[in-house]
Amino acid sequence: MYNYPYVFANLFVFTLYRLYKEQGKGFVPKLKRLLSAGSTHSPRELAAELGFDISTEQFWKLGMKQAEEFINEFEVLAKD
Repeated sequence: MYNYPYVFANLFVFTLYRLYKEQGKGFVPKLKRLLSAGSTHSPRELAAELGFDISTEQFWKLGMKQAEEFINEFEVLAKD
């Protein structure tokens, strides 16, 4: 159970990064609001304030897609 918070946070960040890549600069104000809130709310509440529902599979699939992209990039670099 010790690693669960780290995996959760990592995948959450990967999802946010993916959303940034998809939405571009328009996502930056949302991300700044989330970051400025710190730990004042739960992750579910923070995401909901930005219009995201972390209880959906779709949200987490974005993070997994980003993780896969990172792995693919690493594999290319490792071959060089």
